[in-house]
Amino acid sequence: MIIRDLTKLSNLFFFSKNSLRALEKNEEKLNFNIKYWIKTGKIISLKNGLYITKSRWDKEINKDLYLEYLANKIYEPSYLSLEYIMNKYSLLTEAVYGITSITTKKTKSFVNGLASFNYSSMTPDLFTGYETTKAFDTFIFTASKAKAVFDYLYLRFIKNTPINKKIIEELRINWENITKSEFKNIEGYANKAKSLKVKQVISLIKKMYYAA
Repeated sequence: MIIRDLTKLSNLFFFSKNSLRALEKNEEKLNFNIKYWIKTGKIISLKNGLYITKSRWDKEINKDLYLEYLANKIYEPSYLSLEYIMNKYSLLTEAVYGITSITTKKTKSFVNGLASFNYSSMTPDLFTGYETTKAFDTFIFTASKAKAVFDYLYLRFIKNTPINKKIIEELRINWENITKSEFKNIEGYANKAKSLKVKQVISLIKKMYYAA
């Protein structure tokens, strides 16, 4: 049996497979319906077991805000950060594709019909520095400008990446768009990270762009 009326689902910002069991309790029939809805374009799969209706997506005016909302929901806990937020503040000279976030879970990516959602893992003590914005039925968690830059530098240099002026310049970050006050906040996050390598990176950047 194919369930054709998805009106109730169209009023939801997203829904899970578990919530669909109210419409169809038989697992085999439910799986058939989900495959049918996806195939016919009635619903969009965000990830395995999580969906939105195509009609709900189409009627949303602010699609960028909706994607940010979904980014927070697809993989929890998480907050928007890294290149996606840096691009919003015109800190990068190159185009950014996909939505980037920080999570305390494993690093993971979800590519679906809406966007590429990429999540980078950080320890719980560094899962901070984000702001909340009221949107839809909840809040969206977004890194501050300083925290987005710190997250980017931390993940870039915590590995075996050499630290020198050439490498820093090749980051292509518009440091003129980051004030001294904001850079001090980045230094504060570096001190909290307790990583000698990250502190060395921040120190070199300070000498190169904030010495005056």
